[in-house]
Amino acid sequence: MGCWRGLLAGASLLAAGTAWAQCTSVVTAPAAFGSLNSTQVRSTVQMASSSNSGLQCSGSVLSVLSSTDSFKIKITATTSGLVGPTGDVIPYTLYADATTTYPITRGTSFEYRTTGILDVLGLLNGTPKNVPLYMRTQVGSNVAAGAYQETLNVEWTWDYCTGIGAGGFCIGRDTGSGSKTLTVSLTVTNDCQITTPDISFASAPVVAGFATVNQNLSVSCTKGSTYTVGLDDGQNVASGRRRMKSPVNDYLAYDIFKSAGVQRWGSVGAARRASSDADVNPGVGTGTGSQVFNYNARVYTDQATPPAGSYADSVILDVQF
Repeated sequence: MGCWRGLLAGASLLAAGTAWAQCTSVVTAPAAFGSLNSTQVRSTVQMASSSNSGLQCSGSVLSVLSSTDSFKIKITATTSGLVGPTGDVIPYTLYADATTTYPITRGTSFEYRTTGILDVLGLLNGTPKNVPLYMRTQVGSNVAAGAYQETLNVEWTWDYCTGIGAGGFCIGRDTGSGSKTLTVSLTVTNDCQITTPDISFASAPVVAGFATVNQNLSVSCTKGSTYTVGLDDGQNVASGRRRMKSPVNDYLAYDIFKSAGVQRWGSVGAARRASSDADVNPGVGTGTGSQVFNYNARVYTDQATPPAGSYADSVILDVQF
């Protein structure tokens, strides 16, 4: 009697082009808005991004993610925006892409599968890829200077098909989750908006005929800032006096004095004016309101009257914090 023995062989055929993919939670890359002055922060939307929001995947799929697949991000924080040294907050909005099409609400899971963003990123194309995150500040933040920062908790959860068998059925899934922190920062610097009207002495036949000009200039500086305002000596100073100059190099001496007094307003030391010395709203800067400094300008009457002509000078105002 003969006996036949054989080996049973089994095989599973995978559809052409099928591959495997794996995702993992990885350390994030910080996002920085950089260094901006307070006016920029208050009046203009500022943008920043993180090149890695904590999810990295490799592998490949040949079809768009199905309705049973999911890539979700959930972002939470104990604060409501970037917090500075005095407790001021700069709010900002999170986005899944570089436009404003897909805002991410804090505390609410955001589903990437429905956006097509992962396909554009090539997240599962065979080489490790990270998912970026984008931020835009909100206009209107009147804040003090200093370093601002917020720490976000970024939680990813994913569940997607990693392999397609014969007949197009899923034969494997990658399911996982992970949380990492992401730091967002912005540095606010001091800034001022200055309004300085020209000084006009009009016309007179002799130096004694020029009237005193009483005017003011206004300064709006960063919230909470202390500063001093200086006026330089102009372009033609001589013997401690400012001078206007004619096109043929004749001179007419004049000066600018603090408030309604006789103390010369200059650019060095006590000749400067402090924010606490403002005639209107003295003290620290408010960020939005103006502090007003009065002054009077006079042509010196103890000089000889120069030849008739047009005389002019240019004086630079500077603010020091």
